[in-house]
Amino acid sequence: MENLSENKELINKYLNCILQQQFNIQIDLKDEYTFIENLVSRKPVIAATFSDKILSDPEMKMFLSSLITEINTGSCSIHSMKVKLRNYSAENWNSYRRIV
Repeated sequence: MENLSENKELINKYLNCILQQQFNIQIDLKDEYTFIENLVSRKPVIAATFSDKILSDPEMKMFLSSLITEINTGSCSIHSMKVKLRNYSAENWNSYRRIV
């Protein structure tokens, strides 16, 4: 499994992109999770620190929790994130950057 803490920016872009695709909204997720060290494996993992804007929407909370679990377990690799971001239309990604 890749070192997640070395790919913080990529993970943030990926989570924002997937959330935008799924819910058609743009939320800065940077403060909605943090990287911590797993006590047993000593490997970095993502821990949800969801704010009220995420917690108030159960569907979004469940969706983001699932994405984070997929990343933590290695089901969603750094390579697959890069491929998904590369395939995301440039037009949508550029509009996202302008808004945020």
